[in-house]
Parts: sequence; C-alpha cells; structure tokens
Amino acid sequence: MYDERHLNLLRELIVSEYKLKDQSTFLGFVWSFLHPLLLLLILFLFFSFQVGAGIEHYAVYLLIGLIHYTHFSNATSAALRALRSIRELTAEAVFPKELIVLSMVASLSIEFVISMAIALLIALLTGVEPRLSWLLIPLSILVQMLLVVWVSLALSSIYPFARDVDHVYQVFLRILFFATPIFYKPELVGEGVARTLIALNPLYYVISISRDAVLRGEGPSLGSLAAFCAINALLLGAALFLFKRLEPEFAENV
Repeated sequence: MYDERHLNLLRELIVSEYKLKDQSTFLGFVWSFLHPLLLLLILFLFFSFQVGAGIEHYAVYLLIGLIHYTHFSNATSAALRALRSIRELTAEAVFPKELIVLSMVASLSIEFVISMAIALLIALLTGVEPRLSWLLIPLSILVQMLLVVWVSLALSSIYPFARDVDHVYQVFLRILFFATPIFYKPELVGEGVARTLIALNPLYYVISISRDAVLRGEGPSLGSLAAFCAINALLLGAALFLFKRLEPEFAENV
C-alpha cells in the first residue's frame, strides 16, 4: 500500500510535528508531562482519603489512568484538526493524506511511551514490587494505539465538512474523563447501566491492562484481548474506508 517514499514522508512528518511541539528538548517534554502530573496531585489530594481509600498504591493507579487518558485526549484532538492545521500540504500535495493523521498521532505517542516508562519508575520508587507482567506494558501501548488511530481517522475525515464536531468532541472528552474509572474504582458506581457502560468503555479496558500488569501482576485474558483487537481492527478498517472515500474532497474543504 505504501512505498518507500511514503514511509520516508511519514518519518519526516513525525519529526516535524514532534519538533513543532517543542518536544525535542528535555524541558519541552517535562512541560508536556506536567499536565498529568498536576492533575495527579490535585486528584490525589482530593480523593486519596475517600475514593482512593481502598485502592492500594493509589498514586500509581491514578497516574496510569491519567497518562492513558491524556494521550487519548491529546492525540485524537490533534489528529481531528490535522488536515486543516497543515492545509497547504493537504490541498496541494499528492500523497495518501492519512499519513498526516498518522504522523500527528505518532508524534504525540512518543511522550506517551516515555510517560509510561516514568510511571514504572515512580511505581518502583513508591514500593510497587516489580514483576514479569510489567513486560506487558508495550502491549497496552500498542492496543491503545490501535484505538487512537481509528478514532483519529474517523474524526479527521469528518472535521473538514463539519467543523462543529471539534466542540462536540471536546464536550465528549470531558464526559469521558468522569465516565472512565481514572480516579475511582468501577465498583464505586455499583451495578446497572453505569457499570455496563464502564465495561463497554474501550479506554478503560486499555487502562486496565496497564494497571493489572503493574499493580496486580496479571495480564488480560486471551479471549478478551482477541475480541478487543478484532473489534477495533474492524473499526480501523471502517475508519480508513471512510477516510479514503472522502479524501478527494478534502482539498476543497480544508
């Protein structure tokens, strides 16, 4: 599907996007990591004695959830606007336009990977026992990438034709933050519709892989992992189909 020229272009786009965000310096990365760290501090101070009282290593539990959510939120939001943010390239150059979206996701995923490594270091320093299950963290990163890529392709293909989708999506992300057990346990909502929605939340599933691996020494069941990957692979195919179907009209609408 892609030849060497396309792969080289993708690499250059990733490097350019990464440098534009000032992530190429240590200070730039520290600043990007500061947001989830400040959220961690605020949420920990407010909820550690109530919501987090029954959660062992609550700070690490909270940090893992925040890192996953922050990456999902930042990457999909940036990808949504990707075609318009570099409209000259979208409108005038001839190449697969999904490379623009993929480069945006990849550039923001570099700090995600580093943040997860830092989370493991913090877990180690705060008394979490290292386990072989920590080797599953790359799996959780790959699974999150699968989720983020199809959501990004779907959103970016719609945005040129409906700019209001950006505002709607930002509201959705705020709801998602509270609907995902980031700072609380799913048992807190009891049984019923709320618990069912949590069980169907793909972001929570990915967060659970990381938390179980780091804090409980467990991995996901092969059945649930296979089902999750199969469903999201189908959604990725559908999102890419939609993107390619609308691609000829992007130049006129960005």
